[in-house]
Amino acid sequence: MKGKLIDLIEQRFGRWTVLKFTGRDKKKNDLWLCRCECGKEKIVRGSSLRSGNSKGCKSCFATKHGQWGTSLHNVWTHIVQRCENSNNKRYKDYGGRGIKVCSEWRKDFVIFMKWALFHGYKEGLTLDRINNDGNYEPENCQFLTRSENTQKAWHVDGSYGKKYLKAS
Repeated sequence: MKGKLIDLIEQRFGRWTVLKFTGRDKKKNDLWLCRCECGKEKIVRGSSLRSGNSKGCKSCFATKHGQWGTSLHNVWTHIVQRCENSNNKRYKDYGGRGIKVCSEWRKDFVIFMKWALFHGYKEGLTLDRINNDGNYEPENCQFLTRSENTQKAWHVDGSYGKKYLKAS
C-alpha cells in the first residue's frame, strides 16, 4: 500500500499466513513474507493479499486431486498446520509437543484421502488420535462424531476416556 503501513502479520488471506513485513518495492507497494498452507514461503504484495488476487502459492492451486477447499482437505490442512506452523495458534498443543504428521500423509494429500475414505470418513466426522500423545498416522487415527470425541476427552476425575476408543 502506498502511504501508511497496514500491519498484516499473522493474518490469513486464503492459504497465505503473513509472517513479516519485508519492505517496499520500487512502486512503494508493501511486501510481505507469507507462508502457504503447504509450507512454501513467498514475498507477496499487501494489495494482492487484501484484494484476494493472491490466495496461496501457484503449486497449491494447480492440484490434480481437485479436493482443495473440501472438508476432508481442510482436515488435512489443519493437522499439518497445527503440527508444523509455529505461527498457528494451536501449534503449542501439537507440533510444540512433538506431534507430527506421518511422512506419507504429509507429502501427499491423496494418500491421506484414500486412507480416510477407506476408514469411514464422512462429512461431519472428526479425525481423532487414539493416543493423544501420538502422531497423526494410520495406526493412531480414527474418525469419531464430535460427541464421541468430546466424551473421549479427559474426564472430571482426571482419567482419559479409553472406553470411547473404537476398535480398529
